[in-house]
Amino acid sequence: MLQVVGKFLSLMHIKTPKFDVPDMKKLLMTSLLAMVLCTTISCSKDEGVTTEPETNYSIDLNLANETDWQMANEILFYVNEYRNSKGLSELKKDQQYASAYAVDHTKHMIQQAEISHDNFGTRVKALKERGAVSVGENVGFGYTKAEDLVNAWINSSSHRTILEGDYTHSGFGVMQSNSGKYYFTQLFYRK
Repeated sequence: MLQVVGKFLSLMHIKTPKFDVPDMKKLLMTSLLAMVLCTTISCSKDEGVTTEPETNYSIDLNLANETDWQMANEILFYVNEYRNSKGLSELKKDQQYASAYAVDHTKHMIQQAEISHDNFGTRVKALKERGAVSVGENVGFGYTKAEDLVNAWINSSSHRTILEGDYTHSGFGVMQSNSGKYYFTQLFYRK
C-alpha cells in the first residue's frame, strides 16, 4: 500500500521525503483520519432545498361560475341556520377558489356517476396553499331541495361533524348531470 501511495505522489510530481515505515504509516493514518472526519462532519443548510417538485394547485376560477348559485345560496342559508342553532359562527361564501375546486370535484362525480371524496387531499393542499388552516367537505346526490340535502347531512353523524366544524368559509359545486340529477360538493375551510 505504501508503494502505491509513493507511486501516486511521484506521478503527481510531489517529492516524497524519506520516511521510515513507522513514520509513513503514521502519516497515512493521520491523513485517512482527516479525510474521514471531513466527510462525516460536514454540514449543509437545507433551507430552500426541495426534495419533491413543488406543486402549484392552480385552477380556472371561471369554474365557480358554473355552480347553481341559487341552490348553493339556499344550502348556505340552511347550513348557517343549523350552525346558529348550535351557537356556531356563520360561514362566509367563497365564490372563488373553494367554489372552483368544488365545481371541479362535482364535475368529476358526474363523470363517474357516483358521489365520492376522490382527490380530497388535493383540494385540501390547494386551499391550504391559499391560507386555509383546516378543510372539510360534504358531498351529496339526488336531492332537489337544499333543505332536504342539509337535513340529510344533519342526520348523518360524519356529515354533521363537518357542519359543526370550526370553519369560517365555504365554497360550492352544485350542478345537474345530463339526466337532471343534482350533485353537490360543499367545501368548508377555516382561515
